[in-house]
Amino acid sequence: MTMTRTAILILLVAGLMACAGIRPAPPEVQLSGLEITDLSLSHANFLARLQLYNPNGVSLDIKSLKFTLFLNDVRIADGQSTKSLTLPAEENGEATIRLSSSFFNLFQLTRKLQGQDQIAFNLNGEVKVGGLGILSTTVPIEHEGTLPLAGTLNRLRPETS
Repeated sequence: MTMTRTAILILLVAGLMACAGIRPAPPEVQLSGLEITDLSLSHANFLARLQLYNPNGVSLDIKSLKFTLFLNDVRIADGQSTKSLTLPAEENGEATIRLSSSFFNLFQLTRKLQGQDQIAFNLNGEVKVGGLGILSTTVPIEHEGTLPLAGTLNRLRPETS
């Protein structure tokens, strides 16, 4: 009888370890828009729009997003979203993150924008996917590209005389 219990226990532990080893592929994240929502002499608030794609055959429960935004290699802002969302299997979704930046970081950035029509960005961060406790996993995300200096981002460009 103890041999049967031991065999069942071993199979149960092996099954749990196999399930723990199966991790979903991380969602693909792209910065689809960046808008200045408030600009003052001390700071700027941004709203970053993110496009998410779930490459998995099952839906993903995204628990939180945490990112650092670099514009033209200047660390501009940190932000996070703790609003959960579910991404259906092999489908797109959208999330927004509020970011805040100091005047000093904006000053560094505006010096680099003279005569530019686009701005290079790099978005580094992590996405927490899954359930509670040990059932969740955090995956690193990095995305880079360029955005046009149009609309509200044009307000960052220094005035030319």
